[in-house]
Amino acid sequence: MAGQEAVVGIIANPAAGKDIRRLVAPASAFDNNEKVKIVRRVLAGLAFTGIRRVRFLPDSYQIVGRAADGLHSDVEIEPLPLAVHFTVEDTVRAAGLLAESGAACIVTLGGDGTNRAVAKACGDVPLIAIATGTNNVFPQMVDGTLAGIAAGLIASGHVPSTLARRTKRLEIWLDGELADIALVDVAISQHPFIGTRAIWDPSTVHELVLARTEPGCIGLSSIGAHLCPLAREDERGLHIHLGDQGQPVSAILAPGLIRTVRVQRWRALRCGDAVEIALRPCTVAVDGERELHLERGGSLEVRLTGRGPRLVDVREVLWHAARAGLLRSPIGAQGEDDR
Repeated sequence: MAGQEAVVGIIANPAAGKDIRRLVAPASAFDNNEKVKIVRRVLAGLAFTGIRRVRFLPDSYQIVGRAADGLHSDVEIEPLPLAVHFTVEDTVRAAGLLAESGAACIVTLGGDGTNRAVAKACGDVPLIAIATGTNNVFPQMVDGTLAGIAAGLIASGHVPSTLARRTKRLEIWLDGELADIALVDVAISQHPFIGTRAIWDPSTVHELVLARTEPGCIGLSSIGAHLCPLAREDERGLHIHLGDQGQPVSAILAPGLIRTVRVQRWRALRCGDAVEIALRPCTVAVDGERELHLERGGSLEVRLTGRGPRLVDVREVLWHAARAGLLRSPIGAQGEDDR
């Protein structure tokens, strides 16, 4: 696809990084002014690669609109034609619309929850996920300029599409129907209600099913990382039982919040494996936030699959582009012989 024809989507969540964990842990906050600056840098990176069209999800703070204000480039921004209600469903619908309309890449600003919502509807569209949430296991901590350049390189076809690699996901099946997904972790909690959603007290967690267990992760997945570290591309996951007795393991639950949990038993999972959840009543948390509550009965199953979104590693794309000589001058100004 020619650079000037490619469309890049931007979904920036103004609510990301502002949950209850900031009341119980010294986590940093990404205010919306900072998100505006990040998007402004993304737009500069896109312009460098010759991208001219950006479609975005309108939000309550007008992050993308403010970022583009006064930006001297040929990038045209266009809000998606959505009736927004400033809920997570806006994110899901925006991702679906971008996928249906042929967007070549989607840049997200948010945490694990934001990217989970995008993953529900983005299909095969590559994601570049900029971390502005709390625990940020799925997204990358990366400068917006570099993220924009990588997005432009992927969208315009200047680097191989194979650099957008399929990730794992966890599927929550309730009575034989797909009820929800997670990109990082599913926690089965004895907490009696959903409440403030975010999980920060591990004493209520009974079981964990993990898709990601890389050392350096923050959140419930850090328990798995300290038991059985797995690289991002590893096709395995973990199933962990917690309790009052068992092996002590450190859990880095949020920035600055470290606790010790007791692991009764654990096992590795392979893609396609399913975990049947027997605990009732229970609350199901996905990627750190409680979403479902079951009082009694019914069939509840968590499956590890390879049906996650295609995620772009920004640094890997930049390495590839640099080796190919693509970053020596603005790509939009290069001739065919320069490529």
